[in-house]
Amino acid sequence: MPARSNRSLIWVATATVAALGFMVTVDLTAEGPVGSGNTSYIDLRTQVSEQAQEHILLEQQISKLEAQLAEYRAASGSQKELRQVLARDERQLAVEAGLTAVTGPGITITIQPDAKLGASPAQMALFPQQADQWLDEVVNVLFANGATAIAINGQRLVGTSSIRLVEVNGIGSVHVNGKPIEEPYVIQAVGNVQQMETGLSVNVLQGYFEAMGEDFIIRAYPSSDGVTVPAYTGPLPGQYAKEGNG
Repeated sequence: MPARSNRSLIWVATATVAALGFMVTVDLTAEGPVGSGNTSYIDLRTQVSEQAQEHILLEQQISKLEAQLAEYRAASGSQKELRQVLARDERQLAVEAGLTAVTGPGITITIQPDAKLGASPAQMALFPQQADQWLDEVVNVLFANGATAIAINGQRLVGTSSIRLVEVNGIGSVHVNGKPIEEPYVIQAVGNVQQMETGLSVNVLQGYFEAMGEDFIIRAYPSSDGVTVPAYTGPLPGQYAKEGNG
């Protein structure tokens, strides 16, 4: 690769790091509008958790890009070395984008109704009405505490994923990646086992779920092949448009 192209690549990476740093600064200092008095507790918890997760992810992205920038600078004098660095980064991006399955130490969480927990009918009626918010809360806590890949009932969560409660004929069901899922909800997470377990404990999520009559069973698999999170199989951004134009 010509030296001029190498310099351009380095300048682009440098600009990206600077832009992400600016985004973190703005995000940390900006205040959102004050919500109405009707905002539910879980809504507020979710908003706070999402903001914290966004800050962490942006800071991690800056560190990663700074490391990549250093590698690009070190390899800028050799086309072969630079191609090797770019090829490795391409493989890593595929993993991070959820396009390949990930296996490693991790945990599973099984969520299902349990009448033995002694919750009242009114308490047990809460979770079906807010299941998407509670699942989103669990996912945010896991990502903020060492999870690198997560799936719910086999649906891999990526940047474009959504967890929504869809009501049809008065009956609500949870949809992940646009596909309906049913209880028991099984969350698979690969990452730092101890850190994820601590995050769940600190946020007292098991207690909240059990108060609504839902089991919250956490199982740890610390071995290198403990948990496998499947690859994302849904449409990618822009895929429909490309297929339509084809």
